[in-house]
Formats: sequence, structure tokens, C-alpha cells
Amino acid sequence: MMKRKDLLKAAFDKPVTDAVPPGSPLAETARVPSGAIRAMGLSLNRIEANAALAETFAEQIARGEVVQELDPLLIEPSFVDDRIDRTSDPDFRQLVESIAASGQQVPILVRPHKGKPGYYQVAYGHRRWTACRELQRNVKALVRPLSDADLVIAQGKENAERRNLSFIERATFAAHLESQGFERSVIQSALAVHPAEMTRLLAIAREIPKSFIAAIGPAPRAGRPRWMELAALLADARARERLVAIIEEPAFRKVGSDTRFDLALTRLRATKAPADAPFTFRDAQGRAVGTAEPTAAGFRLLFDLKLAPGLDRYLLENLPALIAAYESP
Repeated sequence: MMKRKDLLKAAFDKPVTDAVPPGSPLAETARVPSGAIRAMGLSLNRIEANAALAETFAEQIARGEVVQELDPLLIEPSFVDDRIDRTSDPDFRQLVESIAASGQQVPILVRPHKGKPGYYQVAYGHRRWTACRELQRNVKALVRPLSDADLVIAQGKENAERRNLSFIERATFAAHLESQGFERSVIQSALAVHPAEMTRLLAIAREIPKSFIAAIGPAPRAGRPRWMELAALLADARARERLVAIIEEPAFRKVGSDTRFDLALTRLRATKAPADAPFTFRDAQGRAVGTAEPTAAGFRLLFDLKLAPGLDRYLLENLPALIAAYESP
């Protein structure tokens, strides 16, 4: 069965003269100018679009999602922070100027505050809310009852769709959610990442002290590989002491976040102690069957199982006894 819209389209696409026998005197009078038909079609499209929009508003009213104007002083941020610094970058100043000149175009999403009657809590749109608060004007908002899980998922998805978080902001956001007791599935949905990437994000957030992350800032140009390199360098206590000294330098605090990251990484690379040469293990015949290669956090054992088949199983079986012997007084 054809939809109503398709029936109307077919009716107006079909020439009117098709309904009049050829050669009939009515054929000439039956012709309707094509421009008039197009105009009628456009009018029907507008009517249909307006009807759909009205239906959408009706659904929003039923869900309590009509845009409201709220006092920004009655709104508080999300209970989980997703930004290292919301207001220092040039984009935020441009947002403030845009809202001052043209008004707030996109509403934020809030929920009624659980602990404060009459107050609200932001799910997404923190920067728009902050800009309106700075301008001392009401903020346009959708008010929706949200659970904690719904709030953080909406918060994460809006960031992904509108203004992506930097790698380290995603890592700290994931760590904040984990510390709040959210399940991994909720955190993955909020950040739209697969389990392996989630593991890497949480590992970086744990390995780099929060004070260092706050001092460096979001560093949007520094991706995962360089943050992982910085984490590996900071496994050395001497590197952490060195970074504290770098952060305290006046020149460090005067530059932007990406430059601060570059300074920290470059200086730590330059002061990294040279690694010891790999240690080689040889069998009774003098063949090199394995090596111990130093890393930033310890060392890695590599064995040639073609020359020493079964050595891996032997080591795994005897390693617990070696550890116990090492730990005994």
C-alpha cells in the first residue's frame, strides 16, 4: 500500500491530460501549468514538515522535554568532570561572543538535582551554561529526569558528537567514572570505545599523577602514543622529580597546553638515564638462548624456544619458588 505522501506525489507528477481522451476539446483546458503544480507540491511538503514538527513537540511535551529558560545560578555541573579546563581556550571566548551577539542556539540538557529541590544538574552543555552564566542571562535547557548512568552516557556522547575530548581528558573521565563505581559497560557507552581502548585509558590515568595532568592541561594535539611515552618515562622516580621542577618554572606556566606537554616530554627524554645493555643468557654450548632487556619500568625476558624448547614452561613452573626464596629473610 502506498503511503499518503507517495499517493499525493504520484497524483501531482501525473499529467492532468492523461485523464482526458486524446483529441478531446477538453484536452487543452485540462492542462495545468507545471509551475502551479510545483508550488502546490511545495506547500504540501511544508504542511507535512510542520505537522511532523508539531508531532515532535507534542512528544517532547509528553516527556517533559520542552526547552525552558533557567537561571544559570540554579544549575550545577555534572557530578563527573569531563574537562581539565573548560574556559581558557580561544573556542570558549568565541562561544561567549557568539551567544552575546546571537543568543544561545542549542539548548543544554539538565536533570532535576537529586539533593537540591529547585536546582538542576548539567548532563551536557557545560560550556554553554558557563557562557550564559558569565553573560548573566538565562540558559535554554531541556529538563529530563535522568539516572546517574543516563547522565554520564549523555554527557560522553555529546562530547563525542560536538567537541571531542582530548586523549587525556577521555582517560581522566573514564577514571572518574570508574571511581564513582560505574560498570565498565556504562563507561564504554559514555566514551564510545571498545574494551581494549578502555583498558589503555584507565591505565594512563592511573600511571600519570593527577597533579601532572592538571599542570599540563588537555593538550589536544598530544595523542595516545605520546601520553603513553610520558607515562613510561614517569615510571622513574627521578623523572617525576624532574617534572615537578619543570612545572614550577615560570616559562612553563606562560605557554599553552600543547606547548607545556611538548616541553615536559622533550625535557624528560633528554634527561632519561641510558638503559643498561641487554643481558644475554647462554646454554652449555655457548649459544645465546635468551636476553633480559631493560625497560622504563623493569625488564623483559626473551627466549629462543627453538634453541631451548620447553624452557618457558620450566621457568613458569619454578618462578613461584624463586619469588618465595627472594622474599624470605
